[in-house]
Amino acid sequence: GAPAYRVLMEQLTSVSEELDVRKEEVLILRSQLVSQKEAIQPKNTMTDSTILLEDVQKMKDKGEIAQAYIGLKETNRLLESQLQSQKRSHENEAEALRGEIQSLKEENNRQQQLLAQNLQLPPEARIEASPQHEITRLTNENLDLMEQLEKQDKTVRKLKKQLKVFAKKIGELEVGQMENISPGQIIDEPIRPVNIPRKEKDFQGMLEYKKEDEQKLVKNLILELKPRGVAVNLIPGLPAYILFMCVRHADYLNDDQKVRSLLTSTINSIKKVLKKRGDDFETVSFWLSNTCRFLHCLKQYSGEEGFMKHNTSRQNEHCLTNFDLAEYRQVLSDLAIQIYQQLVRVLENILQPMIVSGMLEHETIQGVSGVKPTGLRKRTSSIADEGTYTLDSILRQLNSFHSVMCQHGMDPELIKQVVKQMFYIIGAITLNNLLLRKDMCSWSKGMQIRYNVSQLEEWLRDKNLMNSGAKETLEPLIQAAQLLQVKKKTDDDAEAICSMCNALTTAQIVKVLNLYTPVNEFEERVSVSFIRTIQMRLRDRKDSPQLLMDAKHIFPVTFPFNPSSLALETIQIPASLGLGFISRV
Repeated sequence: GAPAYRVLMEQLTSVSEELDVRKEEVLILRSQLVSQKEAIQPKNTMTDSTILLEDVQKMKDKGEIAQAYIGLKETNRLLESQLQSQKRSHENEAEALRGEIQSLKEENNRQQQLLAQNLQLPPEARIEASPQHEITRLTNENLDLMEQLEKQDKTVRKLKKQLKVFAKKIGELEVGQMENISPGQIIDEPIRPVNIPRKEKDFQGMLEYKKEDEQKLVKNLILELKPRGVAVNLIPGLPAYILFMCVRHADYLNDDQKVRSLLTSTINSIKKVLKKRGDDFETVSFWLSNTCRFLHCLKQYSGEEGFMKHNTSRQNEHCLTNFDLAEYRQVLSDLAIQIYQQLVRVLENILQPMIVSGMLEHETIQGVSGVKPTGLRKRTSSIADEGTYTLDSILRQLNSFHSVMCQHGMDPELIKQVVKQMFYIIGAITLNNLLLRKDMCSWSKGMQIRYNVSQLEEWLRDKNLMNSGAKETLEPLIQAAQLLQVKKKTDDDAEAICSMCNALTTAQIVKVLNLYTPVNEFEERVSVSFIRTIQMRLRDRKDSPQLLMDAKHIFPVTFPFNPSSLALETIQIPASLGLGFISRV
């Protein structure tokens, strides 16, 4: 009565029926063969029985009957073997199911016994018994798991022993190979140099150099240092730390000429590097980071209480003792501002070719602006000519800028200011091109722009830069995109537009409304009366009459004090810098 047995019987029945069908087919073929022979009457006087005997004799001679019989036997044997294999598999399945049913029955009986025992107990004892049974069950499971764990531990120990044996064999083979090498071969092979760092005791965090080595110092550390090669493997701000430690030693010696000469050479060398390689973002970013770190070091170890409160007691021992370098701090601050402005120009030159194509022309949402605005179907976009820049291109470039600045150890507050400036450039150039191109002022283009802006905002969230002020610089562009999408018919619509577009000037709002072009016949152009209504409502607003944004505008930069927790006495100078002529003190 088990399901597996019923399935087995059904398959046996179907195989038997198939065998009966095969037998009937053989009988029918035989009868047809006989009837065909009878239908062909010979022209001579031989009788039918004689002809039948001759035909049967011919079939016997040819062996056709034997072949048919052998084929039928092979078929039956094959079917029988398949039936036997299916029977065995079903028996195994049935046995497994019976074992599972038996275990479930035992579990069920056990649960029923527990339930009956619990029902016989008073309510209070029943509450206590239920957790007790659960504890017992969990204990049994834990014992089973512990047994499995012991087995696995044994296996691990066994494998470790095998691994040791194999390692020993490999060692013996290597020793044997070394014995086969002649002494001459060993002598000829060059010995790889090993760098053995010297442990200094009571290091004061200063670096000593001779006055005649000053030019060699600034040459190796500033003029010939490549951010993409050697500097990428250094700790962030290492050149700044080295320079300050040299200044500390000159201060320790009370040598004002040496301090003045070193600081002057440092500033002039940084300017020379930026003049030579000022269009390389990595170089400018690297020296902006190091100039700021040098400035912070001069503040942190100046001995002024406002800066010393962030130091450890050991760091306070490293403060300058003889000279007040406040004037040089101001010079370095001015230099950092110049480098920052140069950095902004570099990233603007890199981003500018991407912005119009990636933010306006490329269809990030495919199919939304499949139809060009009426009257502008012959216009081609620059993306058709260049075929390169998309929104993803802009995002990849932003990622590249951000990773380089982080790698150089730039202050987090300074990175926020750089990102804010980048987003201002993207928003200003995009809005200016929108205000100058009629084919970009449509409902579908407004949707594309809003989606692109949301992707930029998502990038800010991923980099934890939402509080950098970068999102606010995109507000004029966001409001222009919304202006393209809202209704523009009634007085209520006009009121909503005036309250919504507070980041756009009156001239920009009116320009977008004048340029608005329907994509299809279901949309309408903005009426002249509606535009006049907007102008009347905004006549009291005091804003700039200028239509385009100043894309070259640079926000004022600040360098908030950012003390370092790095102890000067722990800094090691890599051999790759070529500064073997300076010594630690």
